[in-house]
This record gives sequence, C-alpha cells and structure tokens, in this order.
Amino acid sequence: MKIVAHPRMENIRIGDEVYSTATHLYAQVEATFPAAVCVRLSLLEPTDAYNQQLQLTPTPQLWRADEIENVSICRSCGSRHDLYNEHETGVPSRICGQCRSVLANGQDYRAGFAGE
Repeated sequence: MKIVAHPRMENIRIGDEVYSTATHLYAQVEATFPAAVCVRLSLLEPTDAYNQQLQLTPTPQLWRADEIENVSICRSCGSRHDLYNEHETGVPSRICGQCRSVLANGQDYRAGFAGE
C-alpha cells in the first residue's frame, strides 16, 4: 500500500511557519509527515508545588494537514520568493511582489477564487 501525501503538504517544508485553524495558534514546522506536521510550542508550566514560579517548556504537537495553513508562501499564487507581510500585527499573511503589484494597480488578484 502506497502512502499518498495530503495536497496541502506539497508546499510545506521544515522551518515553514504554519497557522492552525483549529487551535488558532501559529508555529514553526519541526518535521513533516504525509498528512501532518510536527510543531514545537512553548507552554508555561509551574516549577514548584505552590505554582508560584513558571517556566517555558517546549512541547511538540502534531497538527493535521486539514487544519493548517502555510504562511511562508504567497497566499495568492504559492510563491516563496520576494514575500511581503500584508499586515504588521497578528498572524502573518504574506504576498509576493508580483501579486502585490497587481493589487497596487487596483486589480483584484483574488478574482476567480471560489468563495471570495
């Protein structure tokens, strides 16, 4: 039986930044699998019995391909080159220089996409 990779996993590489739509968290990919990615999140955990001191502990998590979005590529065309952040705060939404110039010319670069 041959293992087939999920379509969203085609463009995801180690080191990419992904956003989980299920948990609304943002993390960097540590490892990739055919239908999931492994990310490492920092959790606050108590260091003493009275919970008076906390420390950050890196914890690995497995996120399903259905529930993630790769934010290391252009959200319009999927390019990895010449990327710009569309917003200064929040989860980054990146767009490439070519799509940015189309947007700057007043054209809707999302025209033709279903659901928009």
